[in-house]
Amino acid sequence: MERHWPLLWGLLTALLAGCATQSAAPENGDVAADREPAPTAYESQAVPALGPAATPGAAVLEWFAASRWASGLALDYAGLEIDQPRPGRAELRLTGLRDDAVSAYEFRLELDDTEAGWVITAVERRAICRRGLGDSGLCL
Repeated sequence: MERHWPLLWGLLTALLAGCATQSAAPENGDVAADREPAPTAYESQAVPALGPAATPGAAVLEWFAASRWASGLALDYAGLEIDQPRPGRAELRLTGLRDDAVSAYEFRLELDDTEAGWVITAVERRAICRRGLGDSGLCL
C-alpha cells in the first residue's frame, strides 16, 4: 500500500487543483454576482392525515416528524427554527440548505382547534433563493 501513496496523492492534488480553477458562475452569464436573496411565492402543500394533538405545538411537531424534512436535519440543511405567533399559525424555517440555488425553505402551517384536539388544516411552502429569482419565478 505504501508504494501507492504517491499515485493517490498525485490524483488527489490534481482533483483539488481542478476544483480551485473552476468558475462558480455559469458560463451563460445569467447569474450576476451582486444578486440579492429573494423568496419565491408561497405554494400550497399536501396536508398529511394526522390525528388531533393535545396542543398546537404538538400538532406542529407531529407534522414535522411525518414530513420528509425531519430526516434531513444536519444532512440537507443545518438549522430549524419554529415560531408560533398565535395558536392557529406556525412558521418553520429550514436554514443552511446544501443547495447552490436555495438557501432556506419557509413553511406556514394553519391549525384549527377541534373538539378532538389541534389539527393542521393548511401547509404552504416557499423557497428563499440564494441568488435571486428568475423570470419564471424559480430560483436562479
